[in-house]
Amino acid sequence: MSIEVELLTPNKEYTYEDLLHSCSSSLLYSSIKYRNFLQRILVNSQDYYLLAYDSGCLVGALPSFIKRNSTYGNVLNSLPFYGSNGGVIISPQAANPEKVKQALIESFHTLAVQESVVVSTLISNPLESDVNFYESYSLYTLRDERIGQLVNLPTDISNHEKIADSLMNLFHQKTRNCVRKAQKSEITIYHSDSLTALQALVDLHEDNISAIGGISKPFSVFKAIRETFVYDQDYRIYLAEKDGQIIAGLLIFFYNRTAEYYTPATLASHRIYQPMSLIIYEAMLEAAKRGCLYWNWGGTWLTQTGVYNFKSRWGTQDKKYFYYIKEYDNSNSLRQLTSKQILAEYSYFYVLPFNLLKNT
Repeated sequence: MSIEVELLTPNKEYTYEDLLHSCSSSLLYSSIKYRNFLQRILVNSQDYYLLAYDSGCLVGALPSFIKRNSTYGNVLNSLPFYGSNGGVIISPQAANPEKVKQALIESFHTLAVQESVVVSTLISNPLESDVNFYESYSLYTLRDERIGQLVNLPTDISNHEKIADSLMNLFHQKTRNCVRKAQKSEITIYHSDSLTALQALVDLHEDNISAIGGISKPFSVFKAIRETFVYDQDYRIYLAEKDGQIIAGLLIFFYNRTAEYYTPATLASHRIYQPMSLIIYEAMLEAAKRGCLYWNWGGTWLTQTGVYNFKSRWGTQDKKYFYYIKEYDNSNSLRQLTSKQILAEYSYFYVLPFNLLKNT
């Protein structure tokens, strides 16, 4: 059996999407629309989506982007932007999945050499059990760990009450109490595709992130989401309102069999009313009705105990995943940079763990 690997071209995009939808574990981040979104927001970057064929049939893929930097060298990510999961995607019909995976990983590293890449990072999918494969074949020189937290959503969706009861039974008592408190606090939950709703979410997001000394996503990112994705088909913006004031918001994506918890934000003075808990509950109800099997909380750092505990009380299962990082021969100059320089030179790309930098 000979596996041939080619680059994705426009005439193959529908076939590629068919591959993704044949795998219940494939996530939003590998999709064509997400690629288009990344193309809008990434600077000096180029997409390289590797497709594996067996006897003319598409049996696997590996999406990636390269960030070009003439000063310090190019960086390859699968995938960039806040730890978007990438990695190998294999068709359920593949006759020899291991050979397909190997061919894609080899092509990934060949691409890195051909494009003068100094560091590559492959972020695995928490829904895939590929740890042994990546350990053996990813050729990593460094590895960074995250905890993926996912909820298995109810599959009996014959009526609203069954979904609601199934969800409540999943939740920890503290979470059930938070949802009920919000329900009794005269909070209205709704979703909207208006610019007013988007701006409200962005403002709350900026306030929340600046309060913890972080870097918030700029309005241009949300504008690119609005321009790339179809509202109510691909995503929703949920809002919580009390006494005529918007007090919380959540951007959630729907793709394939997974709902993605993407951008939550709450007005600090109104956290006591637990508006986010009610938004999440309502969004989970909608996700289950749509046939989603999973609610993906996204990655949690091992040091984020508070965040981890909040997510875990929603009936969450832990799924470890990893950043498989490979430094090539000419990567030493990157270790001399500060974290601020890395962020400036390689915006939205993962380069190296900051604790390895000489000047942190």
